[in-house]
Amino acid sequence: MNYIFEQGTKNAAKFILLHGTGGDEYSLLELARYIDPDSTILSFRGNIQENGMNRFFKRHGLNQFDLNNLENETDSLLKQIKEISTEENIPLEDWILLGYSNGANIAAHLLLEREHELSKGIFFHPMSLGANNHSTDGKKQMVWLSYGKEDPIVSKESFDELVNAFESSGSHSSVYSFNQGHELTMAEIKSAKTWLNNLRHRIQKD
Repeated sequence: MNYIFEQGTKNAAKFILLHGTGGDEYSLLELARYIDPDSTILSFRGNIQENGMNRFFKRHGLNQFDLNNLENETDSLLKQIKEISTEENIPLEDWILLGYSNGANIAAHLLLEREHELSKGIFFHPMSLGANNHSTDGKKQMVWLSYGKEDPIVSKESFDELVNAFESSGSHSSVYSFNQGHELTMAEIKSAKTWLNNLRHRIQKD
């Protein structure tokens, strides 16, 4: 899997970036730098090609996911995250998964469905993938998720199912909803930045 690694300052955020369909490892760099200009960045390009567009797992049509491929690609992504974290001497618990659309979906799936020390996520326009195979009780993860009420791709039912999965696992979720579609907006990006700043202040106090 192609990726970019950029070392930031010691106390800044550490982001794992996962783009949406048709994006690449460069797509979310500006967004991450807006949220924290001094951040460390590990940004991946999805392995899957769909009509010339990069994705992180296969689908057979809109919201018709190849669940076997999803599991394989999730395992591959986690393996690479662990390897790079070891090489760069970054504890897994320091990373923040930051994904949009397809990238947010595999990131949320990774948090919910695998055993690891990753514990924080910022997910723009994610949805439940209908794959709930592993117990994640007691993980105490911290996630921020956004939902557009006019989103033609992510239904309210699918979004709510994902939020419920996090909360049922013992995680704390913060939801930002707004009257927009599937596109990224500055208002939600600012909300994610505020959430992360507040989270880091709480962690520092503890």
